[in-house]
Amino acid sequence: MRYFSVSRVFSALLLATLAGTGGCGYLPSEMEGVTKPKPEGKPAPASTTRQHTASCDTAAKNYRVVQFDELYDTTGDPRSPFRPAPNIPAQYDVNAYVWGYDNCMQQGNCSNGDHYWLIKRGPEGDFSTWVVTPQFPRITIASTCKGRLKVGKRYRFSFKNGALVGFSRN
Repeated sequence: MRYFSVSRVFSALLLATLAGTGGCGYLPSEMEGVTKPKPEGKPAPASTTRQHTASCDTAAKNYRVVQFDELYDTTGDPRSPFRPAPNIPAQYDVNAYVWGYDNCMQQGNCSNGDHYWLIKRGPEGDFSTWVVTPQFPRITIASTCKGRLKVGKRYRFSFKNGALVGFSRN
């Protein structure tokens, strides 16, 4: 009887040892450290921060107005529901609301200013719904114009080559 239970213990130890020598669950191809090449020409992530490069007194440039919905394509992926559209012009204006901002003093780095989030509106033009369900596209800008950009107000923003170059109240 003792021989039978001792053989069970040794068998369990042998199996545990064999399972432990397999590389902790990694495949041999994962152990080699070979990285996958990154795809070329992939658009920037939708959450890229755009730097405000002009003075706070610089008005919108009156470029061609692009609808906010035209700036993004939906992906169908719940983790990344939108991406920048591939056909965005080099310079354009967009009408958007300042939804909120992140104070740079709390982060300890104010070299680029506060971060502001620009949105179109919530579903069917509802502003408050967006706050509860933030899966809609947004533009993030960094600007030192704290006194000029007001949360909840609509502005016309001018972008050139990905940088904010002016804004005006609508």
